[in-house]
Amino acid sequence: MNDTISNELKELISKSVKLLGLGIQDVYGVALYKKIEDLRIRMKKVRAKEADVVSAALEEVYLDLNKSKDADLHKIAKAFSLMLELINTCEAAYRSFRLKDYKVEQSKKPHSLVFVFTSHPTEARSRDFLFLMDKIEALLLTSLSEGFEEIQENLLHLLRLSLRLDLANNRRPQVKDEAEQIFHIVMDDKILMEQIALRRKGIDVFFRTWVGGDKDGHPKVGPVTLLQSLNLSRNKILSFINDRLIRYEEELAVVDSTLAKSTRTLKADLKELRLIKNSDGKRVVSFKKKFHTLLKLVEKKKMSSPDLADVNELLWLYPAMVLPLEIREDHELIHAALTNPRQPIARMLSLLKRFSVGMDSKWYVRGFVISMCQTSDDMIAAIKLTKKMTGTLTLPIVPLFENEKGLTNGVKILSETMDKIDLKKDHLKKWGGRFEVMLGYSDSTKENGVLPGRILVEKALLELESFILKKGLTPVFFHGSGGSVSRGGGSIKDQIAWWPQSALNIYKVTVQGETVQRHFHQPRIMRS
Repeated sequence: MNDTISNELKELISKSVKLLGLGIQDVYGVALYKKIEDLRIRMKKVRAKEADVVSAALEEVYLDLNKSKDADLHKIAKAFSLMLELINTCEAAYRSFRLKDYKVEQSKKPHSLVFVFTSHPTEARSRDFLFLMDKIEALLLTSLSEGFEEIQENLLHLLRLSLRLDLANNRRPQVKDEAEQIFHIVMDDKILMEQIALRRKGIDVFFRTWVGGDKDGHPKVGPVTLLQSLNLSRNKILSFINDRLIRYEEELAVVDSTLAKSTRTLKADLKELRLIKNSDGKRVVSFKKKFHTLLKLVEKKKMSSPDLADVNELLWLYPAMVLPLEIREDHELIHAALTNPRQPIARMLSLLKRFSVGMDSKWYVRGFVISMCQTSDDMIAAIKLTKKMTGTLTLPIVPLFENEKGLTNGVKILSETMDKIDLKKDHLKKWGGRFEVMLGYSDSTKENGVLPGRILVEKALLELESFILKKGLTPVFFHGSGGSVSRGGGSIKDQIAWWPQSALNIYKVTVQGETVQRHFHQPRIMRS
């Protein structure tokens, strides 16, 4: 283990992994435990060794494992996977504990922070496994303040249960799995409360997701997944609201029967919102009007409640009572959809029009991203398709410049598009004058290498900022960066060191895969 890791974290990992070993003996038997432990020690010995030494060790292990039964191989793989999950969970608990006294400085703040979550269905864990790991993390957090001895009996019990579970869903991965995993993390009650707490400190943190709307290169994404994703987040928000209404009603029951009755009516109305269907926007608006009527009555009677205040803030953060999507499609398929309305992206836009009746569509879908945008014709095609399927320009059209051609011609593409279509008028009227451009890091790196690719992105960023400002609009840059440096990741300080001020005023980035779990599973970590 690296010497830079704190002794407290090392000790927590060591004790937890030893306890996992006891669990493996209990559940899989002593013989298989010895085989797993022998494998762990053999691999540890070649850590940081020369490539040929590692290769030889791996070949030797492969030949040994090749003699094992399939059932044993499955258990061995599960044991090591669980060990890695446990180590990550120890780190998350330790980071959260270390940040217990962290406070947000009252310094200059950005206008908003926007995180767009994505993952891959193959990364999704089963619902039961996620439930157990949440309980394990809570125990580990407790151990850091009260001692490991206080939790080890419960922890061993949960580890034994985990060894009997499948970590992943034992079937073909689905987009829904990805959505459930991400929403389990970022729409957890404590994370929603952290969003609300930050808003009260003057820091607006918004969540978005690709899941269910990112059609680019994903044959399983379409109208069905779009609706699935919105319904899953809708029910997370309804659960949050319902819990608070129940608490308020219970408090009122013996004091004010009129307010209690109004609260019960609102709870009944929530049931009508469980499934998003045609004219969902009207039903959402109706519910919010009734809620605000209750708020006025509550204030008049001097019976304001922190629970109702939390609901009010949540409805501001999620106006359509869903976690909004970003939709994306390849530029060539956008052109194809203009003449073929059966294309998935065309049907997604048509569906959006139907269920958003009564509200602005942007509260359900925040933008239509053109993947691999290379010419003004690509932008114009997306504009035409949106108008054709929804009747008007209901969404901002966001060009994604991700390869050398797109990045070097970005200003030209925007200029030619604006010469043909008055985009400024729509952006001023509908979106507060904000004009969004997405920048991709992976493809520019694949084409040119890490440093030349980053220089391409920087040059495009500065040129696009200057152009958009001269047009009298506010630039918003959506950074499609990943976890690794080659994909635009690395430390936040390194990422933003070269950005212009406009990219810092509204900070918008993708958060992918295990980074979602790492940064957004605990409110203290999210805050820091």
